[in-house]
Formats: sequence, C-alpha cells, structure tokens
Amino acid sequence: MFSAGKVFKVSSVFLFLSSSIILTSCGESDLDAQLSKIIKEQNLQPLEKPQKNEALFRLGQALYFDKVISGNKDISCATCHQPQVGTVDCKALGAGTKGEGLCLDREKAPDREFVPRNSPDVFNKGNPMWHTMFWDGRVEKLEDGTIKTPAGEQTPKGLNNVLAAQALFPITSRTEMRGKAGDIAQDGEENEIANIPDGNFTEIWNAVMNRILSIEEYRNMFKQAYPNKNEFTIVDYANAVAHYESVAFSFSNSPWDEYIRGNTKAITEEAKMGAILFYGKAGCYKCHSGPLFTDQKYHNLAVPQFGPGKSEDGLDYGRYAITGNPEDKYKFRTPPLRNLDVTAPYFHNGAYNSLRKVIKHHINPEYYLKNYDPIENGLSEELAATLKNSPEVINDILSTVDVNVPQLTDEEIDYLIAFLKSLNSPDIYDTEKLRSLVPDTVPSGIPVDIIQQ
Repeated sequence: MFSAGKVFKVSSVFLFLSSSIILTSCGESDLDAQLSKIIKEQNLQPLEKPQKNEALFRLGQALYFDKVISGNKDISCATCHQPQVGTVDCKALGAGTKGEGLCLDREKAPDREFVPRNSPDVFNKGNPMWHTMFWDGRVEKLEDGTIKTPAGEQTPKGLNNVLAAQALFPITSRTEMRGKAGDIAQDGEENEIANIPDGNFTEIWNAVMNRILSIEEYRNMFKQAYPNKNEFTIVDYANAVAHYESVAFSFSNSPWDEYIRGNTKAITEEAKMGAILFYGKAGCYKCHSGPLFTDQKYHNLAVPQFGPGKSEDGLDYGRYAITGNPEDKYKFRTPPLRNLDVTAPYFHNGAYNSLRKVIKHHINPEYYLKNYDPIENGLSEELAATLKNSPEVINDILSTVDVNVPQLTDEEIDYLIAFLKSLNSPDIYDTEKLRSLVPDTVPSGIPVDIIQQ
C-alpha cells in the first residue's frame, strides 16, 4: 500500500476475521492457520533466482559501472543505483550528469536540473513476471510479446525482456546521462553523443556502442559473452546489463519467502498480524499483489508535486503523458515492496523518507497533500522551493485521486511495518556481499563509484 497512488476498495465483508479480533485473541497457531489460507487463496509463491551466465554477467557488470556509456563520461548506471545503498541514489530526485558525489553527498551542478523522478530500486527487476518499467510504464511488454518503448519503430529487435528495454533509455536522457549539446566530457573531449538530435535513438545508441567497442577489453568481453556473434549492437549491451541486474539483485531469501516455503518461525508474530491486515482490513494486496507486491497498474495517491516535472508547466502528470487519457493524470505505477528498509525515499518523487508517513498519507491523502512540509520530509531547500501547492494544482490532483484506505490505529500501522520488514532480504545488510557486486576497475579505466562503508 505504499506507492505513488494505490486503489483500495475495502469491502464491508472481509475475507478474514476482523483485525481487532485477530490482534487480541489469536495465538500464533491461529495466525499461521489464517496465513496458510491467505497464501493458498492468493496463490503466493516465493521468488526464485535466475541462472547465471558468467561471461554475460561480467560484461553486464562492467557496463553497469562504467561511466564511458554516459555522454560526459561522468555517470554510470551504478551512480544512481548503488548496490551498497539499496540500488538507489538516496535522495528524492537525482543529480544526473555533471553532478558530484554519491548518495546523500551527491549534489547537482548549478546549471543543471534535477532528474524529474526518484531512482527506483533494481531488486528483482529481472523476474519474468515484470511486464512494465519506469514510473509511468512507458516501457511495456504487450500481450503478443512485443515490447513497446518511447523509441517506437526504432526499438531494436532481440531484447530479452523489459529490463533490457529499460536499460536503453537512461543513456538517451539529457538530464540523466547524455548531457547537453556542446558539453565537454570529463576527459576534455567533445561529448559527441549529446550533439545528436533528440529523438534519433538509433544514432544515439550507435554512438554509445562505438565508444564501448573502441576499447579492446570490451571487444573481447562481448566475444566471450556472445560466442556465436561477430558484430555487436545496443541490444547486446542492454541484454548484458539486464542479466547482471537480474542475477546480482535477485534477493529472494526474505523471511517472508522462507515463511511461504513452510518455515512458520521465519517471521515474528507481529509480522504475521501485519500480513493478515495487509491481506484483509487494510486491503494493501489489492494493488501490491503477487510475489512482486505490485499489480503493475497506475494509481493517483495525491502525492505532492515538486521538482522540474515532466511537462512545460513543471508538473508531472505520470501515466497521462503516455496515454493521453485525462483519467490517468497524476497516476504512477505501483512499486514493489521488497527491501523497503534500504530503498527510501518513497513515491515517484521521493516525497517521504519514512514508511510510517507513507502509510498515513495513504489513509488521508487529501490532508497530507495540503499540509506537506518538504523540509520536514528531507528535501533540500532548493528542491523544497519548487513545491507546487497552489489551490489550482491541489484541486487538479485531487480530481483523479483513487485511493480508499480505512483508518488504522498506530498499533495496526506498527504491525504493517513489521510485515513489510519481513520482506527485507538479509542480503541487503551484508556489506561484504554488496561490495562484491562492485568491480574494482572497468575496461575504460574511468574510476568506479564505490561507497565506502
């Protein structure tokens, strides 16, 4: 229930006993019996890890951490999706190209804009159940298996999944990785990628591949990863990056996964109570469904608007920008709920850095929209100054809000948070394992971003 807009239609007839009865009269065996019924009815399954192709993994790992793929050679995928800090960049909105520092210390360049949306985590994004990518779903796998992207007919063939398709687009974004026309790269060379006109995706991707394949070590790595090919394209780049992300960030050993596998002692009694609330009174499962904890649909939770936005008026209309349907204004895709301990801040623009505040916003979205305090919620003064809270904007947001969560007591919120913590893999706290996902060097020789812990 903790995304940028969720729909909760709470029925007057609950599937399970009233939570007030559950929380006061049930022993642990009763909780397990109820959860067993829930698991069966919801057909809940633990996540499984993908198989690893060692050569493809090494290639994808190098590309994920190499800044040579960015126009100014100053930012990599890992800069905004650091393994050691939850595969996110720690701040509400990212700094993008020309920024300095990492995580909470990262600052954008004075002449650049913030990246319009929060960097989502990469955990389990390679799972085959995913059929959409990005907050607005602009990368989508259609029923016939075709992958729809912003590149339209320029979308290359042969992409293995939507995660590979997603990997194609940060390198085309001027704010995120490509840079402005006329930029000089970090090494003093002209940024030839930024000089390509917007919308010419094929030429941009070819330019990125020319850079990569100009490095002998990369040519050898591509040959090892794709032994049956003689020529390599942006598709091979994307599939390699996606394979690395799929394997490296497939964290499928949470206490909840162990519980579903049959270990009834894997989660606390409080977490069990929270799970019954999640799948009962609170109705969270209606949007956060299945093993991924997302319906991959779009909802308006009346999240406050700030930052540069995605339109000329400085607002971010979410799914509406893709569909043109007025009913989709301010709707964003339901995010997954795994590993929330390390993936703050939350919502499509990082509006909150506290799960408790996120839950309370769900319960009373109009109140929290109208009374949002950006400084109190961790925004910098520069970003806070961009808050758009005029009556016109607020009324426009509220006109399509579609959330309906019942009132919850503080104790019930505690139980929900306990359940959410059971979705955290122990691996997210294993600093040695996380550090092992980061290479010491990359083929370009550009220093790798490494967070010292």
